[in-house]
Amino acid sequence: MPIRTINDKRYKGVSELYRKSDGQVTGYYVTYRDIDGKPIKRRVDASGRDEALLKLVEIKQDIESKKEGNSMSVTLPKAVKKVLVKEVGSDKVSTVPTKKTMQEYQQIISEYNGVAVVSFIDIVAFDDINILYGYETGMRIVDVMQTIIDDTLQEMRVNGLFQKYGVETFSYDLYHVYADKLCLFIRNDLNHRLLDLIVKTLLTKISNYHFNISDGNHIHINATFGTTKAESSESLIYAEKALKEAKKFQNSYIYYDSYSMNKNDPAANKVYETLIDNIKGSKVTPYFQGIFSTEESTVPYKFESLMRLMDSDGRVLSPVIFMEKSKEYRLYTQLMMQMIDKVFDVMVGNDVAVTLNLSYIDINNAELCDKLMSKVKQTKVGKRLTIEIVESEQIQDLEMVNEFIFALKKSGVMIAIDDFGSGFCNFDNIIKLDVDYVKLDGSLVSKIHDKKYRMILENMVKICNDLGIKTIAEYISDESIMELAISIGVDYLQGFHLHQPEQWDRVCESFNLKGGTNA
Repeated sequence: MPIRTINDKRYKGVSELYRKSDGQVTGYYVTYRDIDGKPIKRRVDASGRDEALLKLVEIKQDIESKKEGNSMSVTLPKAVKKVLVKEVGSDKVSTVPTKKTMQEYQQIISEYNGVAVVSFIDIVAFDDINILYGYETGMRIVDVMQTIIDDTLQEMRVNGLFQKYGVETFSYDLYHVYADKLCLFIRNDLNHRLLDLIVKTLLTKISNYHFNISDGNHIHINATFGTTKAESSESLIYAEKALKEAKKFQNSYIYYDSYSMNKNDPAANKVYETLIDNIKGSKVTPYFQGIFSTEESTVPYKFESLMRLMDSDGRVLSPVIFMEKSKEYRLYTQLMMQMIDKVFDVMVGNDVAVTLNLSYIDINNAELCDKLMSKVKQTKVGKRLTIEIVESEQIQDLEMVNEFIFALKKSGVMIAIDDFGSGFCNFDNIIKLDVDYVKLDGSLVSKIHDKKYRMILENMVKICNDLGIKTIAEYISDESIMELAISIGVDYLQGFHLHQPEQWDRVCESFNLKGGTNA
């Protein structure tokens, strides 16, 4: 049975034992140098490359711990195999195996009877470290991270910091969850000031540390903290969300007080159940808000459709409560499928023009787009439909969006873009995309009394007129804003001053629409 070297740099020191006839891997060899520097090759029992590499790391750590002048400048704990469990304020120290699943971590944390703090700690650009310096170095850095965190917390205890904030016994677990992620579980109800101080101190210690990668050479690393405080098993979920948000916005630290959120907002705590209930019960409800021509502000020219959900008591939920959550839970598409069906039902039963909002993510969803195209062809209402592309700054593939627009326009559908003026990308999009309407950024319209903002809006309207594109001013909240919007030449108006969103039957009552009356 020959030995095959693995070309992937992350697996340096690991090779495969395989059958030449069929290439099947039958085992692994690890190659290392002993305490005297002599090369040694050893066959190890492992079910895969990663496990073989972990065994190699363990062997090397044992060797390194026996040498003087450890290359990482500290005695490395076996973080791959152990978790630190300490009570600050006592001499109690123990280690427990960390070969657990995320569900087991969840159980340990959720079984704690009281309010606790959970932090996920992520090493920035860890993949790059593995590629540049090898998987083994990456694992050693994780080990040192654990030591830094542990030493820093112990130092804060010795200095009396916790006692200063009224914490007599500070207890925590430190888990190596996977790869570049650690989990710090603090069994205390810490106030925000102390928690912020702990995290900022840890971030400073980590960023200032010299992580030696070879004799005389070191690197600096940064970490990201996602932290929450809770009294239930949801703490890991909120900590994961906080970490995700921190990485998304390139913040070093984001904190979610899920304990206060859950206590003060029980409705938000039931969002998932509400989403499922609306999907199963087909309860997605389109609300409609009138868009008025500046020449006729009593009867809407068309209506914008807006998604609403119902809670278990029949109350209408704002998109602020459910929209982002529906995307996180990957349930948004199912809601949009219902929304499309119900909006088209209104259009088929009433001779009205309607706007349907789609995001770039929606346009990139083949299933949803197929549904929309099918509805347009079946109902033949394309000439009364406008697709408004919301969050247009997210558009990445203009060619794909243009193909989508072209396919719709063959059936007479018109295209609008929202929040024109919020960034350069909007200007770029109206030039490169075949659009019929733009909505002026509401934050600008709301400031139209300011002469500077009014001049900006007036010039945007002129640009659109020159390009043959109609303009819609939203956020028309009072008579004075409406008059100024008309004075700068906008074509259409939308806002609470003219019409508040409502269900279709109420729209018919508000504007005396009967059956097929054209709005």
